Amino acid sequence: MEFLELDIRTLLRALVIGNLVAMAMVFAYKSPGNHAVPMRLFVLSRLFQAVAFCLLSQRGEIPLWLSAHLGNPLLFSGFALEMLAVARLCESRLRMEKPLAAWVIAGSLTFWGLGSTPSLLVVIASATGAVIYAMGGVGLLAASRRSRLQQLTGLIYLGFCPILLLRSYLAPTDNIGVMTSHTIQSIIYIIQFCLLLVGTVGFLLLMKESDDQLLVESEQRERQRRMLQSNFIDMLTHELRAALAVVKISSSSLKCQLTDQPPEVTRRVDNIGRATDSMSAIVDRCIELERLDRGEQSIHLSECILLDVVTALDVVCGPDNPRLRIELNDVDSVLADRHLLEVALGNLIDNALKYALPGTPITLRSDAEQRDGKPGFRLSVDNQVAAGSAPAAGQVFVRYFRGANAHDVSGTGLGLYLTRELARLQGGDADYRCGPEGRVSFSIWLPAPDYPPEAEQ
Repeated sequence: MEFLELDIRTLLRALVIGNLVAMAMVFAYKSPGNHAVPMRLFVLSRLFQAVAFCLLSQRGEIPLWLSAHLGNPLLFSGFALEMLAVARLCESRLRMEKPLAAWVIAGSLTFWGLGSTPSLLVVIASATGAVIYAMGGVGLLAASRRSRLQQLTGLIYLGFCPILLLRSYLAPTDNIGVMTSHTIQSIIYIIQFCLLLVGTVGFLLLMKESDDQLLVESEQRERQRRMLQSNFIDMLTHELRAALAVVKISSSSLKCQLTDQPPEVTRRVDNIGRATDSMSAIVDRCIELERLDRGEQSIHLSECILLDVVTALDVVCGPDNPRLRIELNDVDSVLADRHLLEVALGNLIDNALKYALPGTPITLRSDAEQRDGKPGFRLSVDNQVAAGSAPAAGQVFVRYFRGANAHDVSGTGLGLYLTRELARLQGGDADYRCGPEGRVSFSIWLPAPDYPPEAEQ
């Protein structure tokens, strides 16, 4: 088997280069999980092994105490740190720190005290390395969450132990030193180089596997949280709707019974009704938001004439109707889900009624507009706000955002967010523009009926 009797010094130098490359590979890996400690241990193990193999490759060229008596303890330490890094990463149930440290110290002391001949040095080094690899393999097989990759890596570590023990057995009989060209020597260093590659790739794969497991667990926790939140929202909105319905009916009944009372009394009853309507609108928005988050919002597209949709809105038919200027014709139409379009437009008009300066008009108009070559209509709601109070364009459609002047106005910061999301569900979008002298314009663009949007039906 002369073809296996390779140049040992070349093999040792290849191991030095391989360990340095392995360090770079681990450094380059970006782990989203909390693997900082195992990564530091693994990189340190590769550094120790690279230095150790470099010292061993200089046997005969540098003093023996530097090559053997320092190089081999560094090698033991590198092996132990590698096993500890893998055990930490795989959450081994065995506490590996003290046994590994004790065996490295014992092997180093034995090496210094009894290593009087080159073959005896090989015996001690091989036996020490075999025990360290055995500890690492057992630690992987005893991991709390064993995968096939972990089991395979552990078995590879255990499989290297008999070969090291065979080297330890043959060293005295064949007078094998660290630089002796021998079949078992070549096999050992070739396997060591393969273990270097397999160990590094295995460590990276184990980190990837751990990151994937953390991601799965995080998704499961998020699903459970969303389920609990959805159940709570369903229960809360049901109870709130029932209570608000009672208040609404009671206030209407009370108003009918107080027709002979002074106007200020009936005005208070009207305030109760308006507050109830406001609370009902907030509950409805929370329900719409929950449907969006669940992905349960159904869409039924059809041709919708804008004037018919606007004039049917409760907010348009309400007491603030005189402020509204509807500049629409009876032919402008879009392809939309009528219910979702009513919700989105109602939010825009309600927002204008809340924040427009008292007594100023609110204008609704539609304009034909093409976007990305698609014909459609932009329905705008224009109003005037106090100078300097117009919100920034990048914030108005953010969930839960409320402007600085919104503290005295009831709301949740969901209306405009829902408007944009509902418009996008229908293949359109929502925009905000701020003009001079406090003029603001919120608009919805939707495609024309003859150009269906690229949206899920």
